Amino acid sequence: MRAITLRDENEFDITDLDPDLVLVDAKTPRREAKLRRRHREWNGVLIGLMAAIAGLVAGRLGHIWPLFDVFSQFGMQFMIMTGAFVIGIALPRLKSMFALMLTVLGIAAYGSWPHWTASHAAVDQLALLDGEKAVKIATYNSFHDNVDYDSIAREVERIGADVVTMIEFTPDKAVLLDKLRLVYPFQFSCHAERFCHLAILSKYPLDSPEGRGIWVGAPYIKARIPALGGLSVIGVHTTRFPHSRAQLAQVTGLIDQLETDRSRVIMMGDFNATPFSRITTTIEQGLGLVRHTSQPTWPANYGLPQLAIDHIFTSGNIRALSDPVIGNAAGSDHFPVSMTVAVPLN
Repeated sequence: MRAITLRDENEFDITDLDPDLVLVDAKTPRREAKLRRRHREWNGVLIGLMAAIAGLVAGRLGHIWPLFDVFSQFGMQFMIMTGAFVIGIALPRLKSMFALMLTVLGIAAYGSWPHWTASHAAVDQLALLDGEKAVKIATYNSFHDNVDYDSIAREVERIGADVVTMIEFTPDKAVLLDKLRLVYPFQFSCHAERFCHLAILSKYPLDSPEGRGIWVGAPYIKARIPALGGLSVIGVHTTRFPHSRAQLAQVTGLIDQLETDRSRVIMMGDFNATPFSRITTTIEQGLGLVRHTSQPTWPANYGLPQLAIDHIFTSGNIRALSDPVIGNAAGSDHFPVSMTVAVPLN
């Protein structure tokens, strides 16, 4: 049986055609190609949406099984991807391509967000109450391989915090203590403890300093500030994901160690955990602290950080007077974070 294509029905008289011929519409191949393309677009956008939702669900499962907590570190990226692919479903054409473009743009916007807030931050948004003192605090992971000591010192001075916790403050960075002594005459580093690469720099006298490196909990440094009502300042650096089980064990040990010290507490550092993580939730619930930070701070190398892992926690009686803002990386792979809080003196 033979087939011919009907391009124009006026070209033929149906009585002149061979009865063995099969008539085929010339537009049929184009229609079939269009249908196949639509199927590919729908398949692509649905697969992308399911992958994004699966990532969000896996992150939530991390609150049940620590192994899944690694997915929570990318909770914001999965949320952006989910929104992008939902929009992609509503588009008439090029669904997957636009969804991927929106995902990339959303991730870039997320990395730009802390820079925007830093350039538009208001100073001391709330007024002090009776018996409170405004204290600017900061935490800065200076990166263990960063040897640009002058840049680090200039950035710490530029931030101008009253109290700073330094993370990955390796023994070679002890030269910074002398560089910053005029601005921060009260200093404590825990280099005497093995793998305790932390320091506290303060404009107020420090009392009862202590630090621990290798032990069941996370490395930490701690000191009291009598001039601020006995405020306890704690710097922390947990292990990084994907070592979620070890990280949770470290945080649990830290909570057990510090659970009796809750009256006036500021805990800052590199927790290697985002706000979606079980780690940050465990700290908030275990010590009754309030987390003030949610902006991405790592990696700083390309200027568009993606993971909010540097945090500031305070006890509930310490109020935020300003929003947290990032500083300059100054050779580190982290951006420093600072804010002003109201500390009750009585």
